[in-house]
Amino acid sequence: MVFDPRVDTYIKEAVQLNASGVKPVRGATKPALKTPTDLLAALKGNQPAKTTFDGFSPSRKREYIEWITEAKREATRTRRVAQAVEWLAEGKPRNWQYMKKW
Repeated sequence: MVFDPRVDTYIKEAVQLNASGVKPVRGATKPALKTPTDLLAALKGNQPAKTTFDGFSPSRKREYIEWITEAKREATRTRRVAQAVEWLAEGKPRNWQYMKKW
């Protein structure tokens, strides 16, 4: 087994940081996505869908926003907005089809 001398240095540095109370930085948070105007307009016309969307966590909102904004064609985007509003009115998250059924 080959010993890497840097390992000893890393361990000593970690001990010093731990003793001084420095906490490790966990994964960086993603910046908040701006809700597309076409989705906001569609949600204004459907109160149950808006209530569901507003109640979702940022990650659940992100799933819908990314799905809509990743559409390459305007027709696809329009269809996805309509589908999103329909699912949201039913209280469904974006990938509801894959959720475990109890």
